[in-house]
This record gives sequence, structure tokens and C-alpha cells, in this order.
Amino acid sequence: MRINMDTKKTKILKNTKVDIKIRLAALWLVFMLLYIYTDFYKLYMPEKIQGIMSGVIDGFEVTQMSLLLIAVVTIIPACMIYLSLILRDRANRLLNIILGIFHLIIGVINLIGSTWHFYIFYGILLVVVAILIILNAWNWPTEIENDN
Repeated sequence: MRINMDTKKTKILKNTKVDIKIRLAALWLVFMLLYIYTDFYKLYMPEKIQGIMSGVIDGFEVTQMSLLLIAVVTIIPACMIYLSLILRDRANRLLNIILGIFHLIIGVINLIGSTWHFYIFYGILLVVVAILIILNAWNWPTEIENDN
């Protein structure tokens, strides 16, 4: 009779490194979703829908130009999801830093004077994600290239 004396095997989860381009694309996706959630929940604020129907959003008159400006600013995260995956490294890094800083500034400006807790919560998250985008792009992994 043979007794099985095998030692107990432990499974160790393998942590694989995520490519910088995928990390940046994921951060831009989170950023875009935060924009969408924020705008959705703003509709529940008292008199917000009446203001929109009267042609005023956040104290600004709704015009073709104002809506175009909002569209351009808010489409950037959606475009950056794709661009972060396909652009060449140097252009990718630079564009992520520039647009991350741009959205960081917008996020800080939007937080000024905010009193609604949900808006402050989402605003802080937007600022944090913008900072993460900038830091990830800034610290883009490099290799030493031999000139042989």
C-alpha cells in the first residue's frame, strides 16, 4: 500500500505588467465615464432642466458655439482612448501630458464654488484621474538604446 506524501501546492497569482498605452486608454475611459455620470446627475439638480429648456446651462447662454465648445472639450477623452493605443510613443506621451493638464485645469475651475456634494466628489475624481494620466505619461517607461 502506497501513501501519497505529495506536498501541498500553493497557487501564486502572477502579476503581469500592463502596457503604458493600455493604462492610459483605461484612465481616459474612466475620465470619460466620470464626465458622463457628472452630467447625468446634474440633471437631477432643482431647476436644472428648466434652465436647459430656457437656453441656459450653468449660467451660460446656450448657443451653437457654446455647444460646439462643450462638444470639443468632452469628446477629447473618448478620442484619447483610441489615440493612446495607436499613436507613436513620443507623440502619445506629449499629447497625454498636454490634454491631461488641459482637463486638470478644467476640473479645478469646475470645482471652484461648487457646493453640491456629488459634484465635488466627481470633480475630485476627475482631477485625480487627470493627475494619474499626466503622471503615467510623464513616467513613460524608457529603454537604453545602443548606438552600435
